[in-house]
Amino acid sequence: MKTSHYRPEIHFTAKTGWINDPNGLVYENGNYHLFAQYYPGPVWGPMHWYHAVSKDLLHWEHLPVAMEPDELGYIYSGSAVIDAENSSGFGADGKPPMIAMFTHHWEEAGVPTNRHEQQSIAWSTDYVNFHKYEGNPVIPSDMPDFRDPKVFKNPKGGWSVVMSGGDRVMFYASDNLRDWHKTGEFGPEGNYSGGVWECPDLFPLTIDGEEKWVLLVSMGPFHDNHGSRTQYFIGNFDGEKFTCDMPFGKAEFIDEGFDNYAAVSYFGTDKRILIGWASNWVYAREIPTEDEDFRSCMTLAREFTLVKTPVGGLRLAQKPITGDVFGEGKESDTIPGELFRLTVRGEGAGSVTLKNSAGESFTFGVNDKNEMFIDRSNAGQKDFKEEFGTDWFSKYAVARLYEGGWEMDLIFDHCLTELYIDGGSRVLTNLVFPTAPYDKIETDGSAKVLVHTGNA
Repeated sequence: MKTSHYRPEIHFTAKTGWINDPNGLVYENGNYHLFAQYYPGPVWGPMHWYHAVSKDLLHWEHLPVAMEPDELGYIYSGSAVIDAENSSGFGADGKPPMIAMFTHHWEEAGVPTNRHEQQSIAWSTDYVNFHKYEGNPVIPSDMPDFRDPKVFKNPKGGWSVVMSGGDRVMFYASDNLRDWHKTGEFGPEGNYSGGVWECPDLFPLTIDGEEKWVLLVSMGPFHDNHGSRTQYFIGNFDGEKFTCDMPFGKAEFIDEGFDNYAAVSYFGTDKRILIGWASNWVYAREIPTEDEDFRSCMTLAREFTLVKTPVGGLRLAQKPITGDVFGEGKESDTIPGELFRLTVRGEGAGSVTLKNSAGESFTFGVNDKNEMFIDRSNAGQKDFKEEFGTDWFSKYAVARLYEGGWEMDLIFDHCLTELYIDGGSRVLTNLVFPTAPYDKIETDGSAKVLVHTGNA
């Protein structure tokens, strides 16, 4: 592995090669499994499932590639569960099987058509070596954009799956993970881009003793949407259909930054933990990391909860899982290395700018409109893709969901910034590619900074 200026320390990357969507997030016996869309070269290619495992969601052991393309096609996105009651019948010697459900994507004459997408399963009893089911596909189809199955336990006790069905999502149910029947759809109401909804997820969260269900859908590189992003809806699920409580006039995103896509949640955890792909389809294939033997990373794992905000009402909130990586905060105007955390507090408008010896800078804060904002227009390399250097993909502001004083957390890891405000009710995740490490901090307005040194 080459020495890396951009490779993150606590954000997951493949040993070498390309990754995109996180897949098959499943927890068992103290182990967090992470699968991901993978190709061993530096750009997107025929999709495999990468596999790694962690005890803390920060330090990962790389395992053999779990699945490779076969006669039914590429191995597109999906999910995994532990079949504790062995409803599938794949268990052995009293050990419940891990079942992966994924999309088989067929490429006709080498040209991506998206017309041949079917759902298949594979199983494992050692949770490393997977066997594809001889009866695949378990959900055949000839429709385009029919992919990304996310399996979960439904309120009736059986299995459900939510998956992309073009401009909507579809729900199926099963008692054994092999035989599936359709139960409902959601959309296209709420699909303001009019494009394909990808990588859906559906999970319950409780607030004040009331259970609500959260539906995530990811939208592809729609220009008016600042590229690819992940939208969410809050509502109810009866085991067959989802109904939304939120108005359809304005989209709500789990992350207001440019670089968080296809986020999905873990199966088997007490808390609701999600990981996303920290990139954007507009420029993901061109980000300047090829010389360092990797392309793309994941977001930090985040715990999701519901909160009642005074401005926005019921909304998602996120808290990054960082363990003991960061030390106590100290007042400073210098930056200790390329892994650090900043705690920033203010009353009214205030901003922080990170600077380096090359004259590059990354700025974030709260403006006089009570908006959280970032500006990466001068943050470093940007000529690798024309769109990346434009204001449309460099500057962004979004209204806070609270009034008055504020506190932000910035986590910086070589090339990735994660910015949280007001308890994670707003989050902005953004890539930056400085040509020299940021080493100075400048503040403006009311902003006051504490610097936390990182040690992975």
